[in-house]
Amino acid sequence: MSITIILYILNATLLLLHEIESAYEKEWEILKLPGKLSGFLLLHIPIILLMFYGLLEIERNTLIGLILCVIFGIAGLLPFMVHKVFIRRKQHFNLLISNIVIYANSLSGIGLLFISTQYVV
Repeated sequence: MSITIILYILNATLLLLHEIESAYEKEWEILKLPGKLSGFLLLHIPIILLMFYGLLEIERNTLIGLILCVIFGIAGLLPFMVHKVFIRRKQHFNLLISNIVIYANSLSGIGLLFISTQYVV
């Protein structure tokens, strides 16, 4: 198993963990997203499908796999950027486990982006 696949799986797992917590924290209210819980869940259907599809394409070593690696590498940075930089709420996403997931997701996202750029160069 390649380091790219390992980082992709780690990053995807951390993203999914964050999204589980996001449902608990009612992130649609924090970010003012329409549709409440139903809209939040529907929004995640294509994202999760793409996430799983990306792993297949990475295994096949395709351009689509590389593109999805970059997209989900950037996505690994989003929880940190949203909840620690732009929309900070002391009462949300501030548990120890929340911070571990958010910071580990940032590291795995950066690692995935770094590995992805090695294929382009």
